[in-house]
Amino acid sequence: MKRLLEPAAIAIVGLSADPSKHGNRVLANLRKVGYPGPVWGVNPGRPKVDGVEIFSALDLLPGAPDLVVCATPAAAALDIVDAAGAVGAGGVVVFAGGFAESGPSGTDLQDRLTATAVRTGVRVLGPNSGGIIRPSVGLAASFLTCLDRPADQIRSGAVGLVTQSGGTGSYLHNLAAADGDGLAVSVSTGNEADLGLADAIAALVDLEEVRAIAIVMETVRDGPAFVEAVRGAKRAGKPVVVCRIGTGRRGERLMTTHTGAMATPAKVLDGVLDALGATVAETPEEMLAVAGVMARARPPEGGRIGVVTHSGGIAILLSDLAERLGLDLPHPGEGLGEQLEPLLELGALANPLDMGAIIGGAGRFAQVVERFAGSGEYDLVLAVSTAHPPAHTPERAVGLLAIPATVPVVHLWMAGDVGAAGLAVLRAADRPVITEPRAAIRALAGLARQSELPFGADVEPDGLRLEQVPRTEHEAKLTLSSWGLPVVEGELAGDAEEAAGLAERLGGAVVLKIVSPDVVHKTGVGGVVQAVVGPDQARRTFTRLVEGVLRQRPGARIEGVRVERMRPGVEVIVGMIRDDVFGPTVLVGLGGIAVEGLHTERYSPAPLAVGQARRLVRSVSGLEAALARTGSVDVALDELAGLVSESSRRFVASGLGAMEMNPIAWTGEGWEILDAVMTEGG
Repeated sequence: MKRLLEPAAIAIVGLSADPSKHGNRVLANLRKVGYPGPVWGVNPGRPKVDGVEIFSALDLLPGAPDLVVCATPAAAALDIVDAAGAVGAGGVVVFAGGFAESGPSGTDLQDRLTATAVRTGVRVLGPNSGGIIRPSVGLAASFLTCLDRPADQIRSGAVGLVTQSGGTGSYLHNLAAADGDGLAVSVSTGNEADLGLADAIAALVDLEEVRAIAIVMETVRDGPAFVEAVRGAKRAGKPVVVCRIGTGRRGERLMTTHTGAMATPAKVLDGVLDALGATVAETPEEMLAVAGVMARARPPEGGRIGVVTHSGGIAILLSDLAERLGLDLPHPGEGLGEQLEPLLELGALANPLDMGAIIGGAGRFAQVVERFAGSGEYDLVLAVSTAHPPAHTPERAVGLLAIPATVPVVHLWMAGDVGAAGLAVLRAADRPVITEPRAAIRALAGLARQSELPFGADVEPDGLRLEQVPRTEHEAKLTLSSWGLPVVEGELAGDAEEAAGLAERLGGAVVLKIVSPDVVHKTGVGGVVQAVVGPDQARRTFTRLVEGVLRQRPGARIEGVRVERMRPGVEVIVGMIRDDVFGPTVLVGLGGIAVEGLHTERYSPAPLAVGQARRLVRSVSGLEAALARTGSVDVALDELAGLVSESSRRFVASGLGAMEMNPIAWTGEGWEILDAVMTEGG
């Protein structure tokens, strides 16, 4: 990718004298942004183009180009890549469509293009690529219309863009230019026959001018590579902001478990992005705004956020938005309150803080923001400027710039055209500034997570690969017990008398479950009986249970009945699959037989460290409220995090295709695994 992002020489294959053609547009754009290296044309007809030498073939060039622009129809792309390999080119950007997006014949053509790239060693960007734009080195290997603007508006910026949609990339360049800004670089990966999201992200991490990375994503084709690239950005201190505009194709899944049924590509991808600490925006415009803030604000040391405004309505709105994202907005302490009291006019001490009237002078707002930033009570401050007298704007902006950099201060500028001059001052000073409240809160949420370790740091699988996959719940529970996980007490009864003896030994209410490799979902065939008390009832239940299952499943292999303690409590599901794209993946949610209708599940790639598992379990909707009724929320969540972490390590090492523990019940004394199923890998 380095040769494509900083090419010493460029060849345009398909260059013509027609200014409407892609090849000629690329030449004009390179000249506009001041590309300093040689540009060679390749066209068998050798048309006359001012200032450019045209060669009839790539092998006649005076040197090896780092970047070859393929501005020809799709049918010629394979030969061009082949020829580029022969002359030692670095890579080829293929603009043409008509590949996998067009149907079976196009898919075959794209597969051949991929094979040609692999065989020749030439990297291919595209097909369907919008090209590469990097103003700092005069690179505009693109035909996009965003380059039709004046040269002084094609600026470098702090955000690097990777997009699978060329048109969206053009739109974002135009948005940045309209704000007086620009993009550090944009890479349009298109159909990704060779180079993909992960390659582009990793390359942008190495560029000094890129301080944050924005990704417009339709699908992830190489999950492990994508995860490692985003981890690399995290380690380099370069925040990643994603706008998803598609979820990709769904492959075959292991549907014998609830986990397999619920783990849709969209949900798994959401979990992966959350685990990686990526910030997810809802629109490309929001993504660009959030990335711009995160590129310019240094990472806070924690997640305590203070918000200062002088509009009660905006304070309420921001409070609502912050609550949806789970942000920590601590109330100002007594010491800060004493400092602020003389500066508030009809305002109330709170967070978000509404200053009330601002007739006290243009500098008062900055004074309050400075008190918040220097109080030691907040790790990050949002300064919200709503409409104010135009005469106050210059002094207000200067005052905000003068605030000591104790903690990061993000500016939400909602002053409209009367405050445009102040907004321009903040932008000219390269301060983190944004104009839309929802995007501002999303940026704060992203910044608050920057201090977290990258997902997967220092986490290694633990355990031995299973030589034989457990066929039944009983065998699965024996395996889980051997891993040191808390399985409900119980044993296998081979006949009615053994069941009676086990019921008597366990005491109290017990549960009887059919054990058969041919019956996965036992409840659906009457294979579970609860609240059995005493040996006599257990004896009768054993016989009735076996006979009932055999009536519904004639020929089923019955190995016996598992008799175990009945342990009611708050129930969760912990499931794991090997996702088609991202590999080992963990699910946690509220559990039981109705789990698929609860929609509380959250996902993460595996394995997880305990801290990562703790974040995952705390994000499960409704779990804390359910545990609150038991009076032991923190202990229960911490113990569940340990269980999830350990089981995820074991799963990754085991070679299993899927594993599900559902339900796992919190009894008030600890978690106990009440049911389990394991299936072999695909």
